[in-house]
Amino acid sequence: MKFEVRFILQRLFFIGFWLATCTGFVSDLIWQHGESSILRTISLLAVDAILLFLAVCTTRKTFDIILIASFVILSFASTCILNHSGIFSWINGSRYFFGMLFLIPILRYFFENETRHDLFVKSLDKQLYIFLCLQVPAVLFQFFVHGAGDQVGGTMGDGFSGVISISIYLTSFYLLSKRIDHNNILQSLYKNWIYIFLLFPTFLNETKISFILLIVYFILLMPLDRKYIIRMTFLVPMIGLLVGVGSYFYMSTVSGSERLELSEEFFENYLDADLDDLEGAMDYAEKNYSEMFDIPRFAKFAIIPMVFTAHPGHMMMGFGTNIYAHGAHVDASDFYQEYDWLLNGTSPWLFSIIMQLGVLGVLWNIVYFISLFFRKPPVYNRRDLNAQMFLFVVIIIMLFYSDHWGYANFCYMILIFHFLSWKKSDKATSVEQSAL
Repeated sequence: MKFEVRFILQRLFFIGFWLATCTGFVSDLIWQHGESSILRTISLLAVDAILLFLAVCTTRKTFDIILIASFVILSFASTCILNHSGIFSWINGSRYFFGMLFLIPILRYFFENETRHDLFVKSLDKQLYIFLCLQVPAVLFQFFVHGAGDQVGGTMGDGFSGVISISIYLTSFYLLSKRIDHNNILQSLYKNWIYIFLLFPTFLNETKISFILLIVYFILLMPLDRKYIIRMTFLVPMIGLLVGVGSYFYMSTVSGSERLELSEEFFENYLDADLDDLEGAMDYAEKNYSEMFDIPRFAKFAIIPMVFTAHPGHMMMGFGTNIYAHGAHVDASDFYQEYDWLLNGTSPWLFSIIMQLGVLGVLWNIVYFISLFFRKPPVYNRRDLNAQMFLFVVIIIMLFYSDHWGYANFCYMILIFHFLSWKKSDKATSVEQSAL
């Protein structure tokens, strides 16, 4: 009976994984505008329902319950009490956090039992490899049809170029690091060249973060020991070559107008203009650019104090989880209607969380991220230092890069990687070997 329950839950987990990571591409092919398609909407609802169901079935640890309960209390107080929104708006807006809330207890369930873990990881490795391979034809198709840009999101579809690039690096790093013989580095890389080749799709969209992740990827591929410097001497030429190739593709595929986002002209006319007149700044952007301008990430941080000054009493708990959640059947919040020009476009996660849940939301997030590195799964409780350093780098970058934590596909990829960064303890391994 226990096996059957594990089997059902594992199947549901992978159904959610593929719905989250692949229906975007199919949706874009059929409807051309994936974000508003019926398939994408149904898929997102299905993923949320799967995550909620699996979390109900697997959440048993006290800390997980406290983490979820504290979020429920904070988000309800912010959305419904402080900002006077309805229950439905609160629930709909809270879906933004389902991935990061529920995947932790779900994955913990698969890692807390050795047999369950081995069966799960065996299947997971195969499916991660398939996922990685699928990105090559998907990205190539999108690149030739649309050119480099947000539409090159691989199987995740339009708007997920950043998520797919990060996912590719995390997945390739995990699969390759399992196969590296640290005594025969070059031979290992030669035998497993496919995992390095599968990084190629990240060069075909305009995600600048790929250059950082490429360097971090190779720096952390080798164990951090006395021989590290010697090993790295063999990899430096490869890193230089790949960075050069990536730079060539970026410069040749991203037009000058798209690279204008951080130009001197923009900072002089926009950032150094009268920031007290926020909407006036947006008028400048609209008049000088052909499309709705995406406010630079760090400019949004500069605007935060002004927003809270204009709305006293919101700094501690923000403006509610529903400020990003609206559509054909859900009305936009009053805050969104006033600040749509600020909320649209790319928002760093730190900006997003403080706008929704204020200072208390930031503190909740700090506890969440710290817990990732100190709550060890039983048996598999020895940290892979290199993998966790990679994870740490991505988490820090995301605070200032984008609100990817609000997407289930990103949460699937990064939290799977997080749990895979825990290895079987030396004690458990020695006991197992002595039994043999």
